[in-house]
Amino acid sequence: MSYLLKTTEAENAEGQLKASYNLLTTMFEMVPKVFVAQSIRPDLLEPIATYVNRLMIEDHALPRATKELIAAHVSKLNTCAY
Repeated sequence: MSYLLKTTEAENAEGQLKASYNLLTTMFEMVPKVFVAQSIRPDLLEPIATYVNRLMIEDHALPRATKELIAAHVSKLNTCAY
């Protein structure tokens, strides 16, 4: 995919960016493009990936499946294609 910004795909990632991509791959079995678009700032991507992991992936009050269903429903209500 082509972006106006110079992004880094997972296979070319190094250092802090690679660590963030590894976490995202653990969560989603891939690196979603919304996170690749943030690869220009690995220092900001790392806390975002950690936040998403804690919020959506780890089980706390609600299991992951329930949180994903809520997110999908909200996206539908907002007519969000993503």
